[in-house]
Amino acid sequence: MPSIDVCPLCVKKPLEKSTKVSDISWLQCDICKQWFHSVCLKLPQIEINNIHSYHCDKCKKHHGESVFKRKSKRSRIKVDYAALNDGDTFLLDKTFHPHVSTFLDYPIDANAMDEKNNPYLDILDNLTKSYGLTSQLKKPILIPQVDIDIVGMTFAIPKEKITIDYITDKVGDEESVEVMDVLSQQGVHPGWNMGKWRDYFNTDELSRDRIRNVISLEISQVKQLGQEFSRPTMVNEMDLVDKVWDQTDEQPRSQVTKYCLMSVKNSFTDFHIDFGGTSVYYTVCKGSKTFLMYPPTDENLELYKTWCLEPNQNFMWFGDYSSTINGKRLTPNGGFKATLKEGDLFIIPSGWIHSVFTPEDSIVIGGNYLTLKDMKTQLKISNIERDTKVPPKFKFPMFNKVLWLTSWYYLNHKQEYVRDLHPEVKSEVIQDDNSLEYTVLSSLIDKLKSHYELSKTSQIAKKSIPTKLIGKDIDSYLGQLQSWLGEYTTTTT
Repeated sequence: MPSIDVCPLCVKKPLEKSTKVSDISWLQCDICKQWFHSVCLKLPQIEINNIHSYHCDKCKKHHGESVFKRKSKRSRIKVDYAALNDGDTFLLDKTFHPHVSTFLDYPIDANAMDEKNNPYLDILDNLTKSYGLTSQLKKPILIPQVDIDIVGMTFAIPKEKITIDYITDKVGDEESVEVMDVLSQQGVHPGWNMGKWRDYFNTDELSRDRIRNVISLEISQVKQLGQEFSRPTMVNEMDLVDKVWDQTDEQPRSQVTKYCLMSVKNSFTDFHIDFGGTSVYYTVCKGSKTFLMYPPTDENLELYKTWCLEPNQNFMWFGDYSSTINGKRLTPNGGFKATLKEGDLFIIPSGWIHSVFTPEDSIVIGGNYLTLKDMKTQLKISNIERDTKVPPKFKFPMFNKVLWLTSWYYLNHKQEYVRDLHPEVKSEVIQDDNSLEYTVLSSLIDKLKSHYELSKTSQIAKKSIPTKLIGKDIDSYLGQLQSWLGEYTTTTT
């Protein structure tokens, strides 16, 4: 007779010899006392966690099905005793971030408004570069139940079949993953791997000790999951880094184009602006998401910067925040909620201030991209990141190098510069110091001049200037850019 301590379901190929499974868990039959690998039983983790008395296939014929734990219908609050011990009475309920109630009570719901004349969202059925440039993406775009063929997206498998187990299989159990503790809005240490995250994600809501979130798993180099996934055509056409990156550069371009976000129910991300002022595409494969957003007006951005510098920022709800700036009392304005359902595609324009709540376990595929048209906003956000001392880890990778490459590319492709700012190039475009061509180039030159001055005392800044392309005489190169800027104060054909 085989030992009851050996799983009888994988005797020929013992799971212990597998290289794919690193965390092996067991389940014992309460009747015959035989032990089984949980994986070999092919039971969902949520079901395993709720078993009180397991009955194997043989035993359940005479003793009935397995017995499950009784669930109390009374709601229970899990107290964060670590926070309480530290005197932090703000974070007592471990199952709910304290800002969520205020978030959910926000009165302006963009989804409840007329689709054709929605003041907060552009609700479309397609995306094109021409529309993006014509509209200047003044509002976020929502495409309900997106037809991926129309917008140019492709997935290795149908997006609704992308599960946490599928993701883990493609990424690998041992792949490191950055996990955020929702209550503290800080990363979890020590770090987790995908196998541990999968097991946590697959547990039921009541069994989770804390609410955790993963929003930074970059998958562009992952076979099938990322390499066979294509972004919306509009995103590909407007991605600035794709266009200007020097393919002969020994440094690969920044990997920020394809992310997998995996959020359990009640996850919450506090107000933020995506790094470098990047725009974002966001596809809900499973579950749903709710955003609370504020437009990047000058006043809102000033408030956001002041709020970020508050020593007790985590305790302060941005929507209620106020501050006197330049003698004027300011409060955030223009805010609204928007809920995304499974199958929706969302485009967040550059610089929007937003927080995110997850009503149910969700999986999202999305990514970040810089654009030429948003250069002024992107530089403004970069300055806010500098002023609020955002760590380099959370900034757009090689941002300053991208700016130098952008200037070089368009200096040598001036007609393309105009076309990439306008959906249709007319035979004659009148330029002045209020034109988009002028303001984009002017803000870029100002930033490069500032960065060049920094490079005289900083080796890091110096290394980000691509002198192999632009030459070592930086003053002369900046002079060429300044001369080019002068062309946009007169009529150009």
